[in-house]
Amino acid sequence: MGDELRGESLVHLNVRFSTETELKAIQDMLYEKSGQGVSFTGLVEAMAHEVTIVTAIHNIKSNKGSKTAGVDKMKMDKYLQMPKDELILLIQSCFRKYQPKPARREYIPKSNGKMRPLGIPTVLDRIIQECVRLIIEPICEARFYPHSYGFRPYRAQKHAIRDIINVINAGCKSPDQAVWAVEGDIQGCFDNISHRILLQKVWRMGIHDKRVLKIISQMLKAGYIERDLYHRTETGTPQGGILSPLLSNIYMNDFDWYVGRTYMEPHRKCKHKCNDTRRLKWAGTTPKYNFRYADDWVVLTSTEKEAFRMKCELTKYFRQKLKLELSQEKTYVTDLRKGGIHFLGYIVKAERKRKTPDPATWTEHLVGKPLPDMEWLSKKIGNLLEQVHRIELFSKPNTQAAQIQYVNSIILGLAQYYQPSICSHAYHAIDRRVNNAALAVWKKLFPKQYNQMQIPLKTLCNLPHRHEGYESKTFAIPIEGKWFGITYAFITHSRYESKPFDQKMTPYTAEGRRRYINYRNKHKPLPCDRPSINTPEDIALACYADGKGWKTNFEYFMNREYAYNRDKGKCKCCGKPFSITVPKHCHHIDNQLPIERINKVPNLAWLCESCHRMVHNSPIPPELVTAIHRCCLSSWHALSISWVIWYWWQDWAWMPWERHWLLFLPRH
Repeated sequence: MGDELRGESLVHLNVRFSTETELKAIQDMLYEKSGQGVSFTGLVEAMAHEVTIVTAIHNIKSNKGSKTAGVDKMKMDKYLQMPKDELILLIQSCFRKYQPKPARREYIPKSNGKMRPLGIPTVLDRIIQECVRLIIEPICEARFYPHSYGFRPYRAQKHAIRDIINVINAGCKSPDQAVWAVEGDIQGCFDNISHRILLQKVWRMGIHDKRVLKIISQMLKAGYIERDLYHRTETGTPQGGILSPLLSNIYMNDFDWYVGRTYMEPHRKCKHKCNDTRRLKWAGTTPKYNFRYADDWVVLTSTEKEAFRMKCELTKYFRQKLKLELSQEKTYVTDLRKGGIHFLGYIVKAERKRKTPDPATWTEHLVGKPLPDMEWLSKKIGNLLEQVHRIELFSKPNTQAAQIQYVNSIILGLAQYYQPSICSHAYHAIDRRVNNAALAVWKKLFPKQYNQMQIPLKTLCNLPHRHEGYESKTFAIPIEGKWFGITYAFITHSRYESKPFDQKMTPYTAEGRRRYINYRNKHKPLPCDRPSINTPEDIALACYADGKGWKTNFEYFMNREYAYNRDKGKCKCCGKPFSITVPKHCHHIDNQLPIERINKVPNLAWLCESCHRMVHNSPIPPELVTAIHRCCLSSWHALSISWVIWYWWQDWAWMPWERHWLLFLPRH
């Protein structure tokens, strides 16, 4: 942990940590102190620490975008092959005088048919941004508005929808039920963010290290390159950068608290939240409920008059305080009883409960109902059908099966996205259109036997637990007597969550992590809590051949941790658990592979010292021979046993167990 030099409300962080677990403790401390209103300096030393850099590279490497190069044409693999100390010193030198390179501009299609610009930073700039995020995110998370859900840990779209439904249902018996909504649309939100205002908000967030502000300022002004031409960036955050989502949340946080403190929780003057609401009603103020996901936001209220007044008020607020403009054509005032708000691919309405067989349970109260936005879903289905038709482009069964698995992953993603909603009609729409597209594909691939290629779901070898017991037929292809087919969305059942989002779930407290594990119904440690094994002693043991450069590059020291967790801290050969007294070695299964493949996780295995010697046919240790001689009564007996052990050491690992007795026969 680090020493804390405290002023009145200022903490200077003197970093002293050597493992990822201690880094996690530093993050927990930053979160706790930030929640108490404390500001921080001395953050750059924590960002440039070796443990922070290694953790940042861990996080980036696991991302699919790590294989995408920036303007310097350098990919992550190039940095992974560098010596560990050289890479650490390179990144630390960048912190001392940071000059980011311009981003590479790319475009991706949006749901409305337009193109969204993305800026792809260089790999080195991504590592720097991730190091900055690891340290400043806990400080910001402690001060973010509780009902913002975009690009925040442990939060997703379904939590925002669930909170909206809970607010509607909470007032179902009140005349002030929140059945009117203001749907906000900001014109070019991320492209028009003021750099000056953003840096001011970062300072007010409690980050008082001017060096950090300088680094963020350099990132914002790095510019981008499009068609070999350099463009400066005077406003906006570069979409595609690792730090951009966090910066956008910092910029919009004041808007969240403006609505919350004015109309919902005015400085928490009452002990209980319900008393705050009651006091607002007595003062003649209608409560407002604000929910935001990135640049999409919704404000709920009880009357049409208040809804239109909020629209005008927030238009002025964005223009004056945030230098942003609301699109008046796309900012709607909606009556949830007649229509519904279109939010994050859902349509949320206020309707009466569905009548049950028991008349005693019938009520006339309005409840919130989340429904899939079929217009939004139809565009996703169109992209899915394109992938289905790509199956006919492949001629080999193995490649066709791989494409089928990719199609299944898209279907599962859409089905799980709509699990919290009333989704049966959406699932059937997906299955119907996918089945029609698959019929056209199979007619081209198998014109005479496509009818025989419709197989019951329960007979498929892919996703067997999902398809167990289902008789519905789907299109499949045979590979070595096994069938690979397309799944159905309707197998995914709707999952209703009655409780709202637990605001205590956070990765920066022990209680928050425990609640998250219980929420996910998992009883294993989170990946961020994995123990580090890169101690100096272990590294010295692991370097079996010091003369080989590939044993000292960064990828080796990083992937050996993954292999250690995969092997569950046990010897891959004998299964003996490792401890302080059991020396361990990281073994390369095939040491003839090229440098870009030799240190991959599948080629690494953790072995105890004795098994490692057997694998490499190393000489018997002298101390073992000495012990044998001491235990034996005669020198001839000792030599005989030494001879037997020598042959056993040479051949035991490679001989079938039925023939191990042959080792004890004399050799000719």
